[in-house]
Amino acid sequence: MVDKRRRNSRPSKYRPRSEAQKQRRRELWEARAQARQLTTRQCEEAALRARLDELEAAMRDVGRVGVHNRRHTIPLDEIDDEQRFHVLKARVERLEALWSIGQRKRETRGKIIIGGALLAEAADEMMIEGRSELLERLVDIIDRRVDHVRDRLTVRELLGDAPLPLRPGGALDEGPEEALAATGESLPDFDAMAESALADAHGEDLVPSEIDPDYADLDASWRRAG
Repeated sequence: MVDKRRRNSRPSKYRPRSEAQKQRRRELWEARAQARQLTTRQCEEAALRARLDELEAAMRDVGRVGVHNRRHTIPLDEIDDEQRFHVLKARVERLEALWSIGQRKRETRGKIIIGGALLAEAADEMMIEGRSELLERLVDIIDRRVDHVRDRLTVRELLGDAPLPLRPGGALDEGPEEALAATGESLPDFDAMAESALADAHGEDLVPSEIDPDYADLDASWRRAG
């Protein structure tokens, strides 16, 4: 068996590169840098085009249109090479934002439909039998899974003053202010909310967060695409 220390101490059979060779290698690497960047840009642009086509097709399937159907939209092939990549990226980001908002709306609509169906079924049971096992089950689930006082108050009023305490472990006769104080929650600043709603937004484009605060993470890409 060859001793590794002896083996590694052997002189290499390959001659070391000279400084001229090293300089030539650096020059070749730098000369090919532009070609590498162009290849990378072309691959990224092809991926963005594929994603744009995918989003356009998905939005058409749900009865909506994308950027190509908007007024004054310039076809990508008519845009200068230097600007086309940035325009394409902005259009993809805008469609991604629109698609995300649409999916969230569909999810919210689905939840509303499920909740409405359950409430209607519980109401029918109350009318026929005088009590509803489904309603009792819903109250038990909400008591275990909903923590915020305002959410519990909304649900209790929606269920017709169902026997649901306003906080976990609280008494049924406990009022909203007592429940908020016990949990450390505070009432919203209604004056600030009214001022914000009435603020003059002249000259500003609509952004997703103005539709729903949950969409605030989409504002940046929405403005870039606008």
